[in-house]
Amino acid sequence: MSFFVKFRSSRKFQEKHEKTYIMPTMYGVAFGFICILLLAIGFASANNAIYFLCFFMVALGSQSLVLTNGTTEKMKIAHLHAEDFFADEVGSLRLSLHNPSKEDLRGVQLSIDANSLVDISRLKAGEHRDVTLPLTVTTPGFVKIPNVRVSSDFPYHFSRSWKKYLSDLSVSVYPARRGSAQFAKTAFTARNNESQNLDDFKGHREYQTTDSPRSIDWKVTARVQKTMVKEYDPQTSRKIILRWEDCAQSSEEDKRSQLSLWIDLAEKNNFDYSLELPSRHISYGRGPHHKSECLRALL
Repeated sequence: MSFFVKFRSSRKFQEKHEKTYIMPTMYGVAFGFICILLLAIGFASANNAIYFLCFFMVALGSQSLVLTNGTTEKMKIAHLHAEDFFADEVGSLRLSLHNPSKEDLRGVQLSIDANSLVDISRLKAGEHRDVTLPLTVTTPGFVKIPNVRVSSDFPYHFSRSWKKYLSDLSVSVYPARRGSAQFAKTAFTARNNESQNLDDFKGHREYQTTDSPRSIDWKVTARVQKTMVKEYDPQTSRKIILRWEDCAQSSEEDKRSQLSLWIDLAEKNNFDYSLELPSRHISYGRGPHHKSECLRALL
């Protein structure tokens, strides 16, 4: 993702969350039941020791509620952003945490779904820390980042408090990279001589049904009375054209996946590449911004 996209995403994020909720856990329910049972026994037997034990446990449970709620309430998310990724990989949602209180926070969990739980065992007073949550999306497109859930059951696991951070950010999920890892033969055949280096030119050969009509050299064809095409050496050529029509797949989804794979390979191998789609043409280039532009054109 380009710096511009990252900057725009970070500017959009504002600290905005729902109020904090708290509910007893199964341990808390059992603890409350024991307190009620002790109160009943103390009332029936008029035993002051049992009364004392009951009131002590009630005070302990009340303290637990206050600490659990305070731990979640004090945890702040100061910054959030995500980079674009492919549907066949796991993305990353990066959070910048902050503890503005004067006390350490312990036992905090961050999640966006059941498979992305991250435990923060301790966040010191005033500390800033960056953490990453895995982001899994298998359908290509522009996806809204899920809300981040902050929760805690510290210190006694009697109750769990939680709040959700709301985000208006979105991320681009590119088509999964599937198909042939070999570029089409016509990928090294340019529209005209100016877009290929002369050193890349290998020679002429007869036209085959798999060749693109753009590769035909009409001057040589007229001279030899055979349909001849220009051929370039893929080992030396550093410019390629990635065409929708060169994808062997039949479905649009598979064609997008094939082009997604070719774009990724072209970028990794330092090719200058252009992209030709039925409704759009992107000229030669390379680098993160050019790669992002080409991949977003597939969405």
